[in-house]
Amino acid sequence: MTGEEKMAKQVNCDCGFMVRTQSDDEIVQHVQLHARDVHQMEVPREKALEMAKTVEATVTI
Repeated sequence: MTGEEKMAKQVNCDCGFMVRTQSDDEIVQHVQLHARDVHQMEVPREKALEMAKTVEATVTI
């Protein structure tokens, strides 16, 4: 990649779920839905953002 590299946030769950996006709002939404639907847990926005690691954004075609 040339020029400025795009960065994203990624969360990996121990159960195998993974989400990667450049949007804080999207990562929070996906983490909260996954936690509620699969693990019957509530995850506050701040905790979801703490769980996210910064990674290089990739494009999947």
